[in-house]
Amino acid sequence: DRAWTFLVADDHPVNRLLLKQVLQNAWPHSVVLEAVDGQKALDVLQEQAVDLVFMDMVMPIMAGIDATRLIRQDAVDRIHQVPVLGLTANVNPLDLERFKSAGLNGVMLKPFEPAALCHRAETLLLPTGDAS
Repeated sequence: DRAWTFLVADDHPVNRLLLKQVLQNAWPHSVVLEAVDGQKALDVLQEQAVDLVFMDMVMPIMAGIDATRLIRQDAVDRIHQVPVLGLTANVNPLDLERFKSAGLNGVMLKPFEPAALCHRAETLLLPTGDAS
């Protein structure tokens, strides 16, 4: 029953809608913000505190790898410390490693199992959580 604030960064509207439905089913009082690319995700984080970011790896304008790296380099604590869970359909091990090394707290492959995604999110939302 916590009112978490999530940010979903994905260029595909159907992916954003699906993730939003999963999150709001699990946490009905939560707020789900959306960004269509990495730059928009950075803009949202500048404007508003967020509890967890779901970051797609491949997006136009700015990819999730670059956006995550910039989040980790931000001077503002609430921004560079926000948990970031990467989501991608890319199974290339080198790409996945680049994504993880950008500063992710964990990565999940699409399509994801909703219960597994919610469990992973819960581990990141807890103070000692790390879903690596």
